[in-house]
Amino acid sequence: MSTTNDYYDILGISKTTNEKDLKKAYRKLALKYHPDRNKSKDAEDKFKEISTAYAVLSNPEKRKIYDQYGHAGIDGQFNQEDIFRSTDFADILRGVGGMGSGGFGSIFDSFFGSSTSRDPSRGQDLRYDIELTLEQAFKGEKMNITIPRHVKCQYCIGSGAEKGTSPINCSDCGGRGQVQVTRSAGFARFVSVQNCSTCQGRGQIIKKPCKKCNSLGIMEKKQTIELNIPSGVDEGSRIRLRGSGDITSGTGQPGDLFVVTHMKSHDSFVRDNENLIYETDVDYPIAVLGGDILVPTLNKNAKLKIPSGTQNNTIFKLKGKGFPRINGFGTGDLLVRINVKIPKKINSKERKLIEELSSEFGSDISKRKFF
Repeated sequence: MSTTNDYYDILGISKTTNEKDLKKAYRKLALKYHPDRNKSKDAEDKFKEISTAYAVLSNPEKRKIYDQYGHAGIDGQFNQEDIFRSTDFADILRGVGGMGSGGFGSIFDSFFGSSTSRDPSRGQDLRYDIELTLEQAFKGEKMNITIPRHVKCQYCIGSGAEKGTSPINCSDCGGRGQVQVTRSAGFARFVSVQNCSTCQGRGQIIKKPCKKCNSLGIMEKKQTIELNIPSGVDEGSRIRLRGSGDITSGTGQPGDLFVVTHMKSHDSFVRDNENLIYETDVDYPIAVLGGDILVPTLNKNAKLKIPSGTQNNTIFKLKGKGFPRINGFGTGDLLVRINVKIPKKINSKERKLIEELSSEFGSDISKRKFF
C-alpha cells in the first residue's frame, strides 16, 4: 500500500523510539483499527497504513533506508511482498480476541494478496556485492556483471525429460504431488497431507531423465546481466533486478538478484550522506586579506570567496555542489574546511615584513619579556 504520510507520524512515535516501544505503539493502534473490532468505513485503510508503517520501521535495514530517503527509497527498492515478508504480525497480537492465529493471518491475505507468504515455486534470491568509485556513484553508470545462477535447462526446456520424451502424471497422486495419509488411534482418525513418495512431490514421473540436468530441469550457468547504477547510491544501497535470481525447478519462477553497493575511499572527498567534505590549504595572506580560490567538485571546479579574517578550520558551504539524492530528489552541499597554511621556513625579507606587521599589531617579539 502506498502512502505519503510519514511512517513515524502514522504510529505516533519519534525517530528515536526503540523496538519495544515501536511494537507497543503498533499493537495499540492495530487493536483499535482492526476491521474485526472497528466497523467504521476507514478502519480497513487505517489498519493497512499502520501495518505498512510498522513493517518498514521494525526492520533495521528498511528503517535506515526510510530515514535517509523517505518513501522514495522504500518504493524504489521494495515491493509489497518485500515489505511484509519478515514481519511477524501474529506474534504481536497473539491471544487477543482470536487474533494472532489463522484469523489474523487471513486478513492480511485478503488485504495484500497473501503477500506475507512466499510462493514455494519461486526460486531463491541472490546477492551480488559491487565496489564503486565516488565518481561512479555520483554520475550513475551502466555496466555488465557476470554471475553464476541456476536457470532452466536449455536442453529439456525445464521438463527434466530427455529430448523427444515427456513426463507423465504420477498415478499414485494423480499429478498433484501430494497424497492424504490416514492414521487411526483408537476411536480417532487423523488425516494428514504429505509429499507423494513415488514422484517425490513433483506430480510427474520421468521415464527417461535428461542427460544434461539429470531430470532436475535446471542447470548452473554463468550469465552476463546489464546493470544500471542510479546516481546517488551509497554504502549498502540495494538495487533489485527482478527475475535475475536462482530458479529451483524447471517449472518455477526465478527469484530476484539484489546488488549491494560498497563505496571506495576517495583521495579528495569524504562523503556524508548527500554532502561532500573537502579540505584545502589557504595561504596566510589570503586568510587575512580575503580572496577567491578554486575548489574541485565532482563536476568541475567552483569558485569560493574567502572573506578577510578567515580563521583556521572554518567551514564554508557550497550549496548544491554535493551528492545527488537517490531517485533524483535534490542535491546535497559541498562543505569546504579551511586549513590556514603557516610557512615552516621564511627568508630574511619575509621575516622583516612579519616583524613589522607584528609591531603594527602591538606584538613586537623583540620587546617581550619572558620569565
